[in-house]
Amino acid sequence: MRRFLSGIIFLSLIQMALLAQGGYKDLLAEGDKFLNKRPPDVLNARMKYLEALGKETKEPEVYIKIAITFIYAKDERSANLYLNDGLKLFGDGKSNMKAILTYYKGMVKEFIPPDTKDTNKIKNHFREAIKFYMESLEYLDAPSYTWNEFEFSKINVFNDVGRVAMMINDADMGKKYFKMCLGEIGADKSNRYYLISHFGLAQIYKYLGVSDSAVFHFNTILENDPQNINALSELYGLYFDFGDYDNGLRVVNRIDSIMTGVYSGLIKRKDAPKDSISYISNILYNTKMEKGHLMFNSKKYDESLAYYAEAYPFKKNKKLVELLKKMTILTDMSKKGYMPVVKDAAFIVKGNEYFFYDSSSVRINPDSTLSVTLRSVITGDVDLNMVNVFNTDPDQSAPDKIDKVLKTKYGQNEYTLTITCGKNDYVQNSEKRFDPAGKDISKPGSGKAVTKTATPDSPDQHILMFLCRAAGL
Repeated sequence: MRRFLSGIIFLSLIQMALLAQGGYKDLLAEGDKFLNKRPPDVLNARMKYLEALGKETKEPEVYIKIAITFIYAKDERSANLYLNDGLKLFGDGKSNMKAILTYYKGMVKEFIPPDTKDTNKIKNHFREAIKFYMESLEYLDAPSYTWNEFEFSKINVFNDVGRVAMMINDADMGKKYFKMCLGEIGADKSNRYYLISHFGLAQIYKYLGVSDSAVFHFNTILENDPQNINALSELYGLYFDFGDYDNGLRVVNRIDSIMTGVYSGLIKRKDAPKDSISYISNILYNTKMEKGHLMFNSKKYDESLAYYAEAYPFKKNKKLVELLKKMTILTDMSKKGYMPVVKDAAFIVKGNEYFFYDSSSVRINPDSTLSVTLRSVITGDVDLNMVNVFNTDPDQSAPDKIDKVLKTKYGQNEYTLTITCGKNDYVQNSEKRFDPAGKDISKPGSGKAVTKTATPDSPDQHILMFLCRAAGL
């Protein structure tokens, strides 16, 4: 009888233990549901995890999940408090969960930045993240260990160390660990860290100004993921920066093609989120504008305007109409061989006249004076100094079509000058005026030479100074 009762008690204890385990796991699952919401319901998730801790204090995953909620809340002290309590469950030696707990102490450091502007303190803070990441590998009791659908191994740790090294601008450490990560991956290009590490290396080489290596790593990504928009965008930026407009256009055409396909699929869906459509429209607008800029820089002006016109429907707005008018004027003047007259990278403006000069007309005379032909465009409602518009809200009052906008013509003036560099006196040899149709409407006598004086710090003086610099005087 005694043995029978002791057996019942033993079975009861096992059943109670199983019920407790089931209870805490159910609470963890409920907490996960709250945390997986978008946006995450961090507070309710934490409450469920704390209830789970009340039922089971010897399971390290409970401590980790509570710590995760404090990482979301940017509460470093509380996150570390629970991780340290979890680590107390282990003695010396290796343990996979001990490795995970230590790894999360690195995540606390990485994802909760210090409240300081002191550069050294910031770097030391993130170096602690690296220390914990590397220390976690010392406790790993297997080549890899999966917890909570997260596979933990040297691969992800080396990648994480490379990423944090980038955050503190330690390029050498970043390169070292991204390469170590790739070394662990070997020939397995399907491993997600393969692309991530190549992207990290590309960013480091870009930061160091080693463009060829950066291009190599971005292209390596694209060989395995041809539609990787981030890699394509970065690669385009590199080509643009060192003036390789042909390759730049090739890359931006790929972006345009990919995003056009995405956009076409979205607008066919009745349930397509408006934010998604707006986001893709924005990318398509920027992409087509970039194509226009590339063509402009390559002196393919008609193609440039065609791409600008393609961009417009994705962001119909009066500001964009003005921008397209600006680009039409710049395109027209560039086709005629005229270049902007600028000060501090902005057009020199006199009233509503924006000035250009004919570089082929610049001539240094035997008496060291300078002869040059100026053209001004009288724009009226167009500010040629406006910056490119990439983020604007839709404007229902903007025209649906802009064919007429791109064909708009403007009045122009032409001046021939003789300048003595270093002096404010100059000779205006002739002045011609043209209406928007290009008809000469000059007044009688405007072809006579007139001596003029530019007042200090006036547009006239800035024009003279620019022209002398352009001539190398």
